[in-house]
Amino acid sequence: MRTRRARAAVPLGIAFVGAVLASCGDEGSQKPPAPEPFALSPIEGPAVAYVGDNTCFSLTVTGGPTAQVAWNLGDGTAIAPAMLFTKVCHTYTQPGRRLVGATAIYEGQKLVVTRGVAVVPKPMAIRPNTSSTIVHDRERGALWVANTDHDHVARLGTELPASPPEARVDCDAPRTLAISGAILAAACQGDGAVVFYDLDKQETRGKVEFGPGSAPFGVVADPRGDGVFFVALSGTGELASVRAEGNQILSRIPVFPDVRGVAAIANGTVLVTRWRATADGAEVAVVDATDPAAQKAGEPLLLPPDVGLDSDTNNSGVPSFLNQIVPSPDGGRAIVPSLRANTVTGLYRTGKPLSFETTARAILTEVELGGPTEKPFERQAGRYAFDDLDFASAAVFSPEGDVIYVAIQGAERVEVRDAVSFDVAGSIDDVGHAPDGLVLSEDGKTLWVHASLSREVRVYDVSDLSSPPVPLGKIATANAEPLSDEVLRGKQIFYSSRDPRMSRTSYMSCATCHLDGEGDGLVWDFTQRGEGLRNTIPLAGRAGTAHGPLHWTANFDEVQDFEHDIRGPMGGAGFLPDDVFHSGMIDQTLGAPKEGLSPELDALASYVASLGSFGKSPHRSNDPAALASRQKGKDIFFSAEAGCATCHAPPHFTVSALVADKNYVLHDVGTLGPGSGSRLGGPLPGLDTPTLRGLWKSAPYLHDGSAPTLRAVLRDRNATDQHGKTSHLDDADLDDLERYLLTIDDDEP
Repeated sequence: MRTRRARAAVPLGIAFVGAVLASCGDEGSQKPPAPEPFALSPIEGPAVAYVGDNTCFSLTVTGGPTAQVAWNLGDGTAIAPAMLFTKVCHTYTQPGRRLVGATAIYEGQKLVVTRGVAVVPKPMAIRPNTSSTIVHDRERGALWVANTDHDHVARLGTELPASPPEARVDCDAPRTLAISGAILAAACQGDGAVVFYDLDKQETRGKVEFGPGSAPFGVVADPRGDGVFFVALSGTGELASVRAEGNQILSRIPVFPDVRGVAAIANGTVLVTRWRATADGAEVAVVDATDPAAQKAGEPLLLPPDVGLDSDTNNSGVPSFLNQIVPSPDGGRAIVPSLRANTVTGLYRTGKPLSFETTARAILTEVELGGPTEKPFERQAGRYAFDDLDFASAAVFSPEGDVIYVAIQGAERVEVRDAVSFDVAGSIDDVGHAPDGLVLSEDGKTLWVHASLSREVRVYDVSDLSSPPVPLGKIATANAEPLSDEVLRGKQIFYSSRDPRMSRTSYMSCATCHLDGEGDGLVWDFTQRGEGLRNTIPLAGRAGTAHGPLHWTANFDEVQDFEHDIRGPMGGAGFLPDDVFHSGMIDQTLGAPKEGLSPELDALASYVASLGSFGKSPHRSNDPAALASRQKGKDIFFSAEAGCATCHAPPHFTVSALVADKNYVLHDVGTLGPGSGSRLGGPLPGLDTPTLRGLWKSAPYLHDGSAPTLRAVLRDRNATDQHGKTSHLDDADLDDLERYLLTIDDDEP
């Protein structure tokens, strides 16, 4: 028989405490934890997807062990819900911005998360190149800029704070730069040459000369390497291919007049732009440079004028001033930044006046490419117009090709657009005077803006475009200033549409019609200004009023009279206070002088007066036959029978001059017509005599642009011999006379 052991007595209070302690330590008796809240993480995946590639997105579901997840891929593809369907892969077939969404449902709860993805064509392994005023030497960590006014190319460090710039390449009026391997090429417009600089040895290694008047502007490296560059010769209308090794010209072919912007793609395609449009439109050409030594130019693509677009947010007109053409990273298309000049609308042409909003604005044009032997075509509805902004001077694609950065020269800003839809993706304000070059770091996070008239490169962090990009600093591009303070200030005013005194809502500046001090080669309807159809007169070479009064009707006798255009058709507030402008006879163009009344107008006049060079004519030749022909033409010009020199006498080749009584002599040479309009609101008795210097680059001719060639001036528009006697000249005589006229440049006595 077992004996039960007696239990020791335990006080009641102690027993209770023990029971409580035992319960706290017993895991099996704990309260179940609170359920984890039902939630979705952000969608993970690439910010940029490539057309044709398999792209995957994923997310994490918490608190919903049996949640049903459905996906929408943003291109019309919807995937039905499935339990914990947290990863999806998809192949996009068309470019564009897509909003990817996931919807999760669990026990009556519904959660939605989204994220954007940019779908773009896959970039080429070797990216296209385009001509630019600024280039990034990634291998050596440096920037190079073309300092046109300084006649040199400078090397800049990329680290901030920046070290002083170094002038490395002497070059008369460098315009654009390119790098191939260890070779930098600079297009020296004034020298008629391309200069090569060895980046490793840090020394000039040679140059290629194209001849006087060739005026090289755009230079771009062949992406395939081998030290080959393509050069746009704006003076002769040619494209040249050159090799740095041996300073060789591989080939040189005609394309069209005013060739300027140039780009190269690794498939052998070279793209070039015609800088100034005609009344028919702008032009882009594809050159087959599969073999750089045997280039072949295809039929140019015409970008015709837009019509019927005039409103407060758009305007009709032709793409003008095509400084650059920028291929997309995949090489399948190109963007052309430019200005749309409204030579469609006007009281004479359409019965509707031009306004400050419909005269001009910045645009982008999209061109589809098919390869080196195929003619490009403009994408349907492929033009994008910027509201309240002037000339689009330069552009650059992001490395992936999802966005494009666009420099707006006069408004002094950079606009960021979706590269497919052109929807707004961001904006950078106040980037400096006259931004005309852009370059991005290889990772796309740093943007360098070449503000040429601020003499700076401004640096921006563009890694996040959801807010205005952060300015990181400024890098000086030169140590000394070649222009006087007043001339530089005048040039900045000339190019600036940002100043409300110059233009309402940043649409126009003096450079709108006179970029680089030249003329746009277009005929405007100025009937509402009391004038008529007017062919833009270049400023370069005329040195302000050194050749006499301004305009075809001599209606301005000082550059400061442009205050009237600024206050009128440009919509600006003006640089003179109202009480000063409206006092005495100051508000009349041939009234009291405005000189000395506004520092800004005086500076503007000083800059225009500094434009004293016409340049070198590309039509000069030392060939004996050409020299003989030119001399025959000169003899005809100065003959008493032809009488050309009666009104076009050296040295200015015009009898126009400022006179104290402002009673200017106007000549009726038989070219006036219904569209010629009036002068100062009254009858038009004739026209002021223009100089003949620079004729080779100022077509079309006559006040209304009605003569596309000199032959048309001499024969078609001079049937009655009122414009000098030419009816007695045969074709050979006219050939000789034209040859002489086309060679009247800075070197002509």
